[in-house]
Amino acid sequence: MRVSILFIPFDAAKKFYKANTTQGVKGLNASFDASGMRVDGANLAAPLVPGLAPSDFLQGPDIAAKLADIVEQECDLIRDMHVRDEDHDDNFQSWLESNGPGVDTSQWSDKRRKRIERNLRGYKHYPVFIFLSENPTGSPFPDRIDVSGLGMSYVRRHLIDDTTVKGIKHVNEVALYLREDIDRQVDPTKDDGFYLEARTVTRNTASIQAKLKAKDEYILKVTLGNSHGHSLTVAGVHLRASLTGSNAQERLVERNALQAFCASEGIQVMVGDFNMDLQETTQGSRGVYVDGRPETRPTYMLPHKSTAAIPRFHQQYSNSTGTAHYMGLYQADTEDLELVGPGMSGLMGASGSRHLKSEGKFYSDHPSIYLEVKSTRLTEEARHRILQRKLLRVVRPRK
Repeated sequence: MRVSILFIPFDAAKKFYKANTTQGVKGLNASFDASGMRVDGANLAAPLVPGLAPSDFLQGPDIAAKLADIVEQECDLIRDMHVRDEDHDDNFQSWLESNGPGVDTSQWSDKRRKRIERNLRGYKHYPVFIFLSENPTGSPFPDRIDVSGLGMSYVRRHLIDDTTVKGIKHVNEVALYLREDIDRQVDPTKDDGFYLEARTVTRNTASIQAKLKAKDEYILKVTLGNSHGHSLTVAGVHLRASLTGSNAQERLVERNALQAFCASEGIQVMVGDFNMDLQETTQGSRGVYVDGRPETRPTYMLPHKSTAAIPRFHQQYSNSTGTAHYMGLYQADTEDLELVGPGMSGLMGASGSRHLKSEGKFYSDHPSIYLEVKSTRLTEEARHRILQRKLLRVVRPRK
């Protein structure tokens, strides 16, 4: 089962993201060493996104009004990683040639033209799941988000807010959205075999370690699967703020606790705001920076007398002051789950924007995080059926 996931955070405190207006977005060079370990390089001399005027940020009501534009912008970054917009004309010409000479495009209906255009531009690569985290808008996250390019909506399936968790703060709100055509985005399923379950899981952190302030964490857990085949369980998270002051040993303790929690809940991968750098472990990643510009794409160096190319890429600091890494993903399941996708994003995921380019204004102090995963975990029913077949072969062995 192959599924793409996008996590878009906001700043419910309505203050931290305003620092980005003058600071811009800072980044660093990164690569791999000869042993295949990721290594940080020097900070970039110029910001990935230049600073703007102090007033260049969206207020809460503006974010609510522009939410569909923000979602579409981040989805388009993902689409462009798979199918470059700059290749559109060549792809269109190839499509015409493959469909025989004399294709009269003037006779196409609007419906056919839009369908072909969406296929050529790769709208099928828009993510299956979208998590929205922290609500600064003053109103609930909407039931639907209409994305014009996709030609359909993202539908809200689960919500963590005051209506579902009494007294929860806006900073801890999380919403899960699904593509309307989700059943066509995963492995072929029988009509009665496809299922999806989303629920809130409360994680009590009091017993993890004494030095960091404990606080309940509200985690949105979702399982998607085919009753007769594979399933995927992913969680959208925003861990407690006290982790921002953690040292290396405390982060190790925290990661061990996260691993144990994921094992107990059957969570294969977490994505979101961890308030600590996950790239200190091979199971974690900050994501490769993407903004659609050719000059920021990863490059590959081939050392002398070597057949293995070494990638060089950018990563962005994910706090407002450009000094720390909070956003990322954590792969708890290393047996039945792997990251997939094009280029470096298929190895490390990707980190996107925190400002709306069409407006030239910031809406968050953290970037979005994207990943695509492939799960080979069998559902309980599939495992049961396999066991039945094995028992049947024991009882009735083939001649």
